[in-house]
Amino acid sequence: MVDGFVVDTRSVSEDVEVPGTLLPFEETAIRAEVSGRIIQLSIPEGTIVPKGFLLIKLFDADLQAQLRKLQVQLEIAIKTVERQRELLAIKGISQQDFDLASLNVDNLKADIQTTRIAISKTEIRAPYEGQIGLKSVSLGAYLSPSDVITSLREVDRLKLEFSVPEKYARNISKGYVVTFRVDGGEKDHKADVIATEGNVDLNTRTLKIRAAVTEKH
Repeated sequence: MVDGFVVDTRSVSEDVEVPGTLLPFEETAIRAEVSGRIIQLSIPEGTIVPKGFLLIKLFDADLQAQLRKLQVQLEIAIKTVERQRELLAIKGISQQDFDLASLNVDNLKADIQTTRIAISKTEIRAPYEGQIGLKSVSLGAYLSPSDVITSLREVDRLKLEFSVPEKYARNISKGYVVTFRVDGGEKDHKADVIATEGNVDLNTRTLKIRAAVTEKH
């Protein structure tokens, strides 16, 4: 005796409810690139600042003096090259002497650029528009790159992070739209999945998901 079954295809929809966390889309711990003493401090706690806003200025008088010295040396070197170009035209100097003078100009320009970069590192600026957190330094303090100065959060955009059992992984990928509701709220909100990552937690395989909230807050 043979049992027969009629197989029919149909779509299956399964809603899954899981807890999640709403976070700023970007959050940065602000640190200095170089060590130095704070000579200017402007960290308006709790305030939204624009990209490039100067938060801290470190002591740079020694670098500024070095820059001025190099600029004077460059002016002299350029005049030397101009004179030697005239001498070279009448065979008054060798090509090698002229090339060495020209090389000195190039080296001084490179040193000036290096010094300007070093000066720029004494300025700690906001990498993007965001809300400043609490400051942890004071005027006159000595900073090192390991010190956290403050935090910066992007508040115009939010991201949603949550995890689901791995069996749902094939149904969720980049671009998938999820619906969520905040605690105490009655309105549904939308978020687009931007990344997923497999995770093993206490022998339970889950899919960690990050989604960008599509509404302005």
